[in-house]
Amino acid sequence: MKHWILCAAVVVAACSTKPDAPAKAPARPAGGVGPAASGDSAAAIQKAVAVSAAAKAAPAVVKYPSAALTELCHKRAADIARRYGKKLNVVVHPPFVVAGDMSAARLDSHARASILGPARAMWSAYFDKKPDKAITAFLFAGEKNYKLHARQDYPSGGSPYYGYYTPARQTMVMNINTGGGTLVHELTHALIVYDFPNLPTWFNEGLASLHEQCQIEKDGITGLTNWRLPALQAAIKARKLRPLAELVTKRDFYGPLQGLNYAQGRYFVMYMQHKGLLVKFYRYFREHASGDGADIRAIEHVFGQKISDIEPAFLAWTMTLKFGR
Repeated sequence: MKHWILCAAVVVAACSTKPDAPAKAPARPAGGVGPAASGDSAAAIQKAVAVSAAAKAAPAVVKYPSAALTELCHKRAADIARRYGKKLNVVVHPPFVVAGDMSAARLDSHARASILGPARAMWSAYFDKKPDKAITAFLFAGEKNYKLHARQDYPSGGSPYYGYYTPARQTMVMNINTGGGTLVHELTHALIVYDFPNLPTWFNEGLASLHEQCQIEKDGITGLTNWRLPALQAAIKARKLRPLAELVTKRDFYGPLQGLNYAQGRYFVMYMQHKGLLVKFYRYFREHASGDGADIRAIEHVFGQKISDIEPAFLAWTMTLKFGR
């Protein structure tokens, strides 16, 4: 029995629409002008021509993943298998290549639950463009092997406890025994860049953090309260939370207030979800994210209110939330 397997994901076959053959006009007698077509006949001809033109204009259905991307994923899997041998199993679901120190069946189960399902939900709800490169995930069933692998990216130690994503190599590395929340968080980063490459950090991390604790459906993801809530509520109560306008305009997300920025960004995105505005905001912001003040303009456009009026309602709503382990 081989110690790694390559499992191709199910691909929906592309379909093409053949245009209807145009209707032929009545033949004219040789050397003269034929009789005029009747009203019904002329209408039928026009309808047939219109249907044919529409069929020709219809865009062809593009198969995803492409053959080239599928081949790239299998090459990536083969490279991992050669490098790690029996230490890791590998499963392939283009555009994802998933490797891990567990049985192939268990690895595939993690891949389907924490990668494929969330990816399809995000593509359905938000993202129009899908990856054209292979995305690799290394899943480790425990801290020891996770830390050993993480030394490649953090040679001096200090790797994140749960997992991380390296954009340059399109690679996620996880201690999957801590749960799938971090994996879905990092997966959001891995996918969103293809659809919204210039998105600001506050929204990138806000949406990804929303997916740390969530309910996954076929057509979307619903974020639930999580461990970031108590610190946010404490800051609100102590009046130590930075203004919302500052969070979304200053490009200092990873600065001294990083912990609270994550919490504030997550729950503001969750507030949009609560108001039924998150998908609308994402799509509008994606098209209007450039220029000074674009963040606030997009928020105010979608909410139909000034940010100074949105913020008090957001804070009051946040204080009603509860999180229990």
